[in-house]
Amino acid sequence: MFAPDVEARFKRIEDAHIVAAELLDRFERKTDERMDRLEAIQNAMARWLDRIAERQEEDERTMREMRESVAELSRTMDRFLKSRSNGGVN
Repeated sequence: MFAPDVEARFKRIEDAHIVAAELLDRFERKTDERMDRLEAIQNAMARWLDRIAERQEEDERTMREMRESVAELSRTMDRFLKSRSNGGVN
């Protein structure tokens, strides 16, 4: 056995190691929780960006269809107005 003051120092060192181990364990758990939360945020953002891309494709398709409809309407109106101004002669 060691002298009582040496034993007391060893005991304080052991206690400090136990506290450090508990703090490290708590830190690791919190880090894992934060990483899980960050992964969830990243996944949500990826799904959100996918939805935005899908919506943008739909909007572009709708705009393309609308432009085609307007162009067809314009051609139809041109034919109609020409037929009226030429007395029905094309």
